[in-house]
Amino acid sequence: MSDFTIKKVCGDNPYRVAVRRIYMQSFPLFERVSLEPFFTCSVNGAEMFVLLRENEAEAFFCTLKRGRFFYLFYIAVDEKKRGRGIGSDVIKAAIEMAAGKVIFLDCEGIYPGCTDRAKRVKRLCFYRKNGFREVGGLHEWRGEKFVTLVHGDAEISEEDIQDFWRVFGKLWDSEDVVGDLDKV
Repeated sequence: MSDFTIKKVCGDNPYRVAVRRIYMQSFPLFERVSLEPFFTCSVNGAEMFVLLRENEAEAFFCTLKRGRFFYLFYIAVDEKKRGRGIGSDVIKAAIEMAAGKVIFLDCEGIYPGCTDRAKRVKRLCFYRKNGFREVGGLHEWRGEKFVTLVHGDAEISEEDIQDFWRVFGKLWDSEDVVGDLDKV
């Protein structure tokens, strides 16, 4: 990761356009929400970071922090740069930033009838390779089933997860799916 620079994206940061582009190419419509809480830095605990090489945005990640928990909300690598270990560099950077907190995330679930099964298996294998393990069962968000993963041997209970989302979930609960680049 030594050849990367990590910068916080907040306010009128020049990397907002690149982050939006990577976001739109990386996430299906049903998973998209407004990035404004991250861009405006208006929500305590919500942050966005971009990974740069030679001032070019190659990836970004969003985090939500509360108490002893550090949630990886979005992780995305520019589609032209995938397969080069950048995603693992993102995970390493996030772990370093978490500084001992319980790191967790959600990943699309694998179940009978799910779409894009091969991509889901690949994503889950990526997270496992980077030290994450599944906790609990599948849960639903916006009509899709997800599984929660926690990093290392850290523990997180279903109650901890529900409490975390009681705080942050209201940011997007009433929001429609975001498909327009201008609203992202």
